[in-house]
Amino acid sequence: MRRNLSPRALTLLMGVLVLAGCASPSPYVTPVEERSLMPAAPPPAGTLMPVDQTDSVSVAPIYDAPSFTPSSQSQQPVPVAPAAPSETLPKVQQGSNTAVVALLGDAQQAAGRGDFAGAESQVERALRISPRDPQIYLQLATVKRQKGEYLQAEQVALRGIALAAGLPDYKSKLWRELALIRTQAGDYAGAAQAEAEAERF
Repeated sequence: MRRNLSPRALTLLMGVLVLAGCASPSPYVTPVEERSLMPAAPPPAGTLMPVDQTDSVSVAPIYDAPSFTPSSQSQQPVPVAPAAPSETLPKVQQGSNTAVVALLGDAQQAAGRGDFAGAESQVERALRISPRDPQIYLQLATVKRQKGEYLQAEQVALRGIALAAGLPDYKSKLWRELALIRTQAGDYAGAAQAEAEAERF
């Protein structure tokens, strides 16, 4: 036996079915997952993670770059440039060993051409022949000064002065050469002292 529903019961039943349909998930709506509330799982080992590269990043130094200002009080005398090729070596004394005289003559010619390396080579050969001749030390000190090797030139001149005992002429020449070396090196006080020593002979 079939029973008919009253209109009121039918309306109530339809409302219940509509509410039930709204509560169930719809097959046409994509479920949204709230990831901000979920703990982030670490990526597996060996996974390459993308790096966010933006052009708006700018790096500014924390400290100002240091600036250096030269002080006018710390300026030193500027050394004189090496000698010009026109400068010649001291005159060779003819009383020395003939081989030494020939080598020193060749050194003078080389220095006159501006070949100071060649002149130094000839003078050093003469020094091997006569290692106690103050004339050779005078020539070698002059060549080294012409090359701009002031420290070595001063040492050679001082060695020649030590060997020129009893030879006032060579002592005076060597002291004057030492004064010239020190002047070109910027040691004006030392140059004045050497010039004063030269005046004693």
